Amino acid sequence: MSVGEVLETHPDALRSKPYKRTSRAKNCTPQHPPTLEFIFIKKSCKPSSPRHATLELEGFDLKNYSVGLVLCSSILLSSAFAQDVRLTGNLGHEYQRLNNCGPVTAKMALSLLGFRVTQPQAAAALRENNLDRNVSVNEVALYLERFGLKTVHRWAGNPALVRKLLAVGVPVMLRQQMTVNDDIGHYRVAFAADSSGITFGDSYLGPNVRLVDRTLERLWKPYGGEFLVVYRSNQENAVRKAMGQDWNFYQNQARLEGLSRAQIANNPNDALAWWSLGRSRLLRGSAKTAAAAFLKADQLGLPAKHYWYQQEALSAWNR
Repeated sequence: MSVGEVLETHPDALRSKPYKRTSRAKNCTPQHPPTLEFIFIKKSCKPSSPRHATLELEGFDLKNYSVGLVLCSSILLSSAFAQDVRLTGNLGHEYQRLNNCGPVTAKMALSLLGFRVTQPQAAAALRENNLDRNVSVNEVALYLERFGLKTVHRWAGNPALVRKLLAVGVPVMLRQQMTVNDDIGHYRVAFAADSSGITFGDSYLGPNVRLVDRTLERLWKPYGGEFLVVYRSNQENAVRKAMGQDWNFYQNQARLEGLSRAQIANNPNDALAWWSLGRSRLLRGSAKTAAAAFLKADQLGLPAKHYWYQQEALSAWNR
């Protein structure tokens, strides 16, 4: 069953809950748009949960996969590699049920920091009901903060920054594209790294998904390098030092704009760079110039599923 067939089977799959604002502390950013996640298994395989398999995502293709609850282990490729840094906590990996990408990733982040919750508990806290197919980054942050943890929500992430954060002992949640061959949105949590790649707990693809830097950046670009740092209060000084200028929200947005401008200078037809430029302007309070950048991105042509997950442009266009 193709993604198109899934949508035909479930006509309400494109419905989304109203754009809403959630109260946050000083580093508040606008609520993010709905996310739809679909779970696929290869038709000829039996589900399993390999503990030590590592998946290299380069070239992975979702064609000929059907809707299911877990991903068959036969598409996982084992690969041994030396890890320079690894969080000491238990990942607590679990394959997600339908639309539970956000809840399971939050569950894994909590597990890495010593908290135990079940998938149903996380889903009940993060999704209003079974028709709620989206969990925004802000919703995840508020949920994690209920456990006495702190979070920092930023953009313009890169592999080097993830390594720095892992080195001080904190998990990092990334909002990315699922694979290089599909534009389905997805969360994953980083827990280990070596010199050329980052290893993630992935609710969809497995407990040891390693992305080489090149692939990581490619999957991250549609979301402007969006990430969420989760840490205990006694780790704040270390996190602040690791993040450098990105600790400050406005400096982070200025850096996102600079990166977007550089990408546009290199390729004026880069729709995703124009979108990131619009996002940085909107989050810094310039809705008018953000609207123009979003319109340019739309005119150049965005991925087919882009508006399933990212709707900041609607906020800019309606102000």
